[in-house]
Amino acid sequence: MQFDTSITLATFSPLWWESILWIGASIYLLIQVPKYLKNIKIKQYDFFIAILLIANLCIEQLYNYYNGLWNIQQNIPAHLCSISTFLCIIYLFNKNQLLGEFVYYWGLLGGIHALLTPEFNNGIKGYNFYSYFIEHAGLLLVVLYIIIHNGFKPRPKSWLVIFGYSQLVVLSVGILNYAIDTNYMFLRARPAANNPFIIGDWPFYLISFEIAAIFHFWLFYLPFARKNKIANSALS
Repeated sequence: MQFDTSITLATFSPLWWESILWIGASIYLLIQVPKYLKNIKIKQYDFFIAILLIANLCIEQLYNYYNGLWNIQQNIPAHLCSISTFLCIIYLFNKNQLLGEFVYYWGLLGGIHALLTPEFNNGIKGYNFYSYFIEHAGLLLVVLYIIIHNGFKPRPKSWLVIFGYSQLVVLSVGILNYAIDTNYMFLRARPAANNPFIIGDWPFYLISFEIAAIFHFWLFYLPFARKNKIANSALS
């Protein structure tokens, strides 16, 4: 089966810059709102952000269905960023620490690379263009929001734990791909995006994916490493 049906947006193109500027401004404003509207409780704002993410998912699915664009190859939410969005929504309601660590590592990894090298699996027609940026910007929004307003911080060695759990997700999505002949998480064919971490053809780029993932997870943990070390020293 031919999987290469995606549309890419060139990094640093005028449309890319316009999109990134809008995203940056939107994330900044949404994070600042609780600081200036004192009558808004953080828990209520948690729900507000979760509803925004839910609404985007629902509108995207309905848009594709009613316009005859929905198909099993592209519209099942089985890519890493789609899975991360569901975890973001759940975390905003229950604040489970392990779930938050999935959101932190997966959200940063998927959000950053999806915005740096956009690849539209559902095409760029109509709402699909906007939903792509809303979904991936939403991941970065939630990560920054829970750190700033919820006091979230990943635990020591959490980057290794999440990397380990990630292998189970990769295996599960891989089985799904072979069962229904799809390419979710790009496990059966390389992405079309021009990303420096995509090295070689199948299956060799999967090795580069794994190396890049564990490197990114370790890098994402570094800002918290010193704080956790000081906290552990104080407790001991």
